[in-house]
Amino acid sequence: MSNPIEKSFNLGGSVEKALAGDFELKPVSVITEAWQLTMRHFLSFSPAVILLIAIQAVVFIIALKLQLGDVSVVLSMFQSPESLDPSIFQSIFVANFSFEVVGAPIYAGVALMAMSHAAGLSTRTGHITKGLSFMMPVILVTMINLLLQAVAGAIVPFISIYLSLAFSNAVLLVCEKRLSPIQAMWTSLRGTNKRIFSIAVIYLITMLAFVAGMMMYGLGLVVAVPFFFHAKGIIYRNMFGIRLQVVANPNAAKESSEQVNNVSDDDTPPTSGSSGGSNTFDA
Repeated sequence: MSNPIEKSFNLGGSVEKALAGDFELKPVSVITEAWQLTMRHFLSFSPAVILLIAIQAVVFIIALKLQLGDVSVVLSMFQSPESLDPSIFQSIFVANFSFEVVGAPIYAGVALMAMSHAAGLSTRTGHITKGLSFMMPVILVTMINLLLQAVAGAIVPFISIYLSLAFSNAVLLVCEKRLSPIQAMWTSLRGTNKRIFSIAVIYLITMLAFVAGMMMYGLGLVVAVPFFFHAKGIIYRNMFGIRLQVVANPNAAKESSEQVNNVSDDDTPPTSGSSGGSNTFDA
């Protein structure tokens, strides 16, 4: 019995090409493909997205409640701005930091699913847990990223926006390329600088989709969030590439050939053999 033949190849760009700026990233093409992927995988991807939003919302509310006691205080500040307590903003910042960090592994799982869609693979809702395998490095990347953005935002807000773009591929580099947190952030920053304008335009459009989703009482986020993740996956694929592994069964072709040669006189079509492969994502 022959062993399966395994062959790996890189789909899209590569780390070397990304750092050299040798890749294409056209905003219109990325947005168009992201929308197509969102529609194609809407039913299968939506449960994972809803689960991510729910987890982040729960963590945010719990973190806010632990600090303020009564979450309704946040709503009251919109009703009477004159009685606004500055500490509320600090509480919101801490709550936001908490849900970003705690939900980082689940976020990574959803990002990996969207990345696999960009590679032409299918996913299941259970794949949302794939990010848990990289829990510590992903959390570390998220913490460093948020802290740097907070410090930069206190000095020059524009720098904070730039850092959010510069480190946008760091989580996927940790999970897919197995880079260390610092190496992933540095690689993401260097690659992003090669096409910073195109990336900024793409994410600006995804942010507009978020705003539109919120205007629909939040229901539009079910489309806006997958759209964002698919755009992220396409950007990553074009810049750094996605490593795919093909597993082929050498006996499959032989068995198929034997079935054709041994076909019966009644012209009954042969039964196809197993190819031993799969188009389902498996990190």
